[in-house]
Amino acid sequence: MACTTAITADIINDCTKRPVKGLKAKAWAFNKGVATLTMTDNLISNLVKAGAATSYTFEGFKDFMNAGYEAVVSDNLPTGYKHKFMLDAFLATAAEKKNIDNADNFFVVVERNGSQTEGCFVAYGVNNGLWKTAQSKTANENNGVTKLEFQTRAGEEEQYSEYVVWKTDYATTLSMLVTTES
Repeated sequence: MACTTAITADIINDCTKRPVKGLKAKAWAFNKGVATLTMTDNLISNLVKAGAATSYTFEGFKDFMNAGYEAVVSDNLPTGYKHKFMLDAFLATAAEKKNIDNADNFFVVVERNGSQTEGCFVAYGVNNGLWKTAQSKTANENNGVTKLEFQTRAGEEEQYSEYVVWKTDYATTLSMLVTTES
C-alpha cells in the first residue's frame, strides 16, 4: 500500500457546508465481525448485518454522547487517527450494567446535527474497534449518570479521521442503518 502524503484537492470552506455542533440522539453500534461493509477509502457505501446479528442502538437526549478523533503524528509512520466515542448511560438493572461492563471492540455510526447530506453519518472504530478507556459513576456527581469513553488502542490507529456512511441519499442511508437493528 502506497502512502499518499499530499493534498489531492482544493479545501474550500463553503457556507452551504457549515458544521453544526452536536449529534442526533441515536447511534448504531456494531460488534466487530457482525457487519459486512462496502468501502472505498473512507466512504462506506453499504453496510449489511451478518446472518442473525444485529446492531445495537444508543438512544438518549441532547448531548448524551460525543464522538470525534485526534491525529496521531509520527516521524516514521503515516499519520493515524485515534477515534473516540463518549456516552452517558442511565444504567439501573443488573443486565444493563453487565452489558456496558462487557462493551468493547465495536464500531459506531453516529448522525451529526445539521444538513441531511453526505457526511451527516460518520463511523468511528471501523477497522480496529473502539475499546473502553474509562467508565465512572459517582452518586453525587452528574446526577449519578455513568460516564463511558471508548477509543482506538495505541498503535492501532485508524487510517482515516472519519468514515462517511452514505448510500445514495439520506433516506436510503437511514433505512440501511435501521434495517440492521433487527
